[in-house]
Amino acid sequence: MFEFGAVLFLASVFQGTLLYVSIYALVRSLLVALLSSWLGDVVDRSNRLAVLRQSIVWQRIPVAVSCACFVVLLASPESSLVTPILFLVVTLLACAEKLASAVNTVAVERDWIVVISGSLEIPRQDLNASMRRIDLICKLFAPVVVSLVDVLSTKVAVWTTLGVNVLSVLVEYRAIEQVYKSVPGLTRTPLPSETAGSSQERTTPNVMERIHNALAPWREYVSNRVFLASFALSLLYLTVLTFGTTMTTYLLDTSFSPFQVSIMRIGAVIAELMGTWAAPFVMNRIGPIRSGLWFINWQFGCLAVAAAGFLFQDPNSQSVALSLICGVALSRIGLWGFDLSVQYLIQENVEEQNRARFSTTEVALQNIFELLSFASTIIFSSPEQFKYPVLTSYGAIALAAICFAAYTRKERGHLLHMSKCLGGNKIRPSFNPANRGGIRFEVT
Repeated sequence: MFEFGAVLFLASVFQGTLLYVSIYALVRSLLVALLSSWLGDVVDRSNRLAVLRQSIVWQRIPVAVSCACFVVLLASPESSLVTPILFLVVTLLACAEKLASAVNTVAVERDWIVVISGSLEIPRQDLNASMRRIDLICKLFAPVVVSLVDVLSTKVAVWTTLGVNVLSVLVEYRAIEQVYKSVPGLTRTPLPSETAGSSQERTTPNVMERIHNALAPWREYVSNRVFLASFALSLLYLTVLTFGTTMTTYLLDTSFSPFQVSIMRIGAVIAELMGTWAAPFVMNRIGPIRSGLWFINWQFGCLAVAAAGFLFQDPNSQSVALSLICGVALSRIGLWGFDLSVQYLIQENVEEQNRARFSTTEVALQNIFELLSFASTIIFSSPEQFKYPVLTSYGAIALAAICFAAYTRKERGHLLHMSKCLGGNKIRPSFNPANRGGIRFEVT
């Protein structure tokens, strides 16, 4: 609710420009990129329940204070001295919220799910898809609620967002404890922090050693066998081709109402839900590597028309905006199918003691690419220039498809069974007189 609502609130305060929304999102991404690897090490070494509870609280407090700031911003004129100060405060609070959200997501999706699926003997691809489905259903209803209330009053929408977030923390705090107590495998003894050298060395730390320690998660990440798959997924964050901050602002500036944008987002979420049902089905039949290859190419193909529209037509025309909406909505099937395929590969190939560290390094990389996408909309901040971020995003998807193709070839030795594609390797019955059964099956 806050993710979508914050965009509407900023668009109401700073009308006719993508600049402030882009700065807001860029600073959030930058801080997560800088700190998430360190947080991953903390998650790997700490009590699972304590970490998750803290992440819940530190998501909700910044949201509550941000909503209070938005109430003041909406009542203040844009030229007021208090406006830039409150914008800075809201941006810094958003950084804290996103860091806590990253910890929460990594802990649940890359660690808890692996333990729970093993303990309860649930197929992991089905549990991954179910968890993602819950998340997407929330993203389906929350924007509708915010936009419907926003039609009445933006200030009322802010207070509604505040109330829901404050009340939900009590439910989340209790529910996560129930899950933790239900699965004994989640209990683990916190590991001590690594210390090295004498007390004298600790009081006067070596700068090179600090740099070495800071780079260690990145070296481990790059050397892991699923690096190319993870890197391909991270590249998809260098995009404005999503119903997120910048595209929502662009659509609002292209004469679409908040309610219309929320309806479009519903269509996109329905497509995303289809992806969460398709992913386990496809993975069960052709495996996570081949399914990832098919899903990323589906995403690439669906966005071709949207990219071409921005290349050859007026970016402010509603026909271009509609081709963008349709292309983005259909591409979400491929996006979440690919996401779940890569998530399964990472869960399979990263050791338990390094799961959070690997995943938060991946989150840092994702935020670097997200930062670049917001930088592109800061440079090209007017709606008329939106085509440049769109084409950059499409290039990133093309590069992601190439990286995952390289990973597929490395793991399987080939991309496609050409003999199958050309009609070979078909199973057909044949008669063998020497065989008393009469009919046998042979592969040709």
